[in-house]
Amino acid sequence: MNRPAFIVFALLSFVLSSCGTLKNSLNAVIPNQPLATDLESFRKIMDTHSANYTWLTIDGEVDYDDGSSEITAGISIRNRKDSIIWASANKMIEAARILINKDSAMVLNRLQRNYSVVSVVDFDKMLGLPNLNFQSVQNLLTAKPPFGIDNNSRFQVLKEFYRIENQTSVYKEIIEVDKSTLRVLQYKYEKNAHDYVLVKYSNFKENKGEYLPNLIDIEIHSPDKIHITLNVSGYGLPKNADVPFEIPASYTKAQ
Repeated sequence: MNRPAFIVFALLSFVLSSCGTLKNSLNAVIPNQPLATDLESFRKIMDTHSANYTWLTIDGEVDYDDGSSEITAGISIRNRKDSIIWASANKMIEAARILINKDSAMVLNRLQRNYSVVSVVDFDKMLGLPNLNFQSVQNLLTAKPPFGIDNNSRFQVLKEFYRIENQTSVYKEIIEVDKSTLRVLQYKYEKNAHDYVLVKYSNFKENKGEYLPNLIDIEIHSPDKIHITLNVSGYGLPKNADVPFEIPASYTKAQ
């Protein structure tokens, strides 16, 4: 599978995308939300507001731009919590399909009639986020801190959001969390000024008690910039969903 198409598919199965501004936060939605005053109370509140679903479905349009290639495609994602992420990208016809479990991902390239098997470690390297696993992927998908909150993090209560900063000798994490919905507005993983990942979430809407972003934005600087934006047209929380995936006998394994 060519690099742009593969990255689009992999990243959008992992994280969704778009330029979030603070005016799009949801402080007025749940006015009685308890206020965290320190890191310990914040972690306790976050633990009681984990994403509650069996299946989550997402439909939308994705834009991908790496400076030399630009792609726009329809995207459909189906996620069974703690188990499977399935996605399909199309441009008039289906171009690619992916199935991710806790260990690996299988990708069908419909256009080139081949398939790839990719380990989670390879996605880890592609995104530039060490220790990426299935749980962190799902956290990113539902606007939660991908790796949780480190005990040594610096915690601040600002006017409209909580700010959590975790600094190590290798990287820095900066997380902004809406006070009312306890969903991430912005996540940044930074190795240095030229090597970082930035994810922004905005235009949140309520769906059966879940607050989910309709506009999501990803920038990957390594140091070349890859920009991915997803406009969500609809979410669903069904009791069940189909995740059809079969490698045709005529397909060859991609090199």
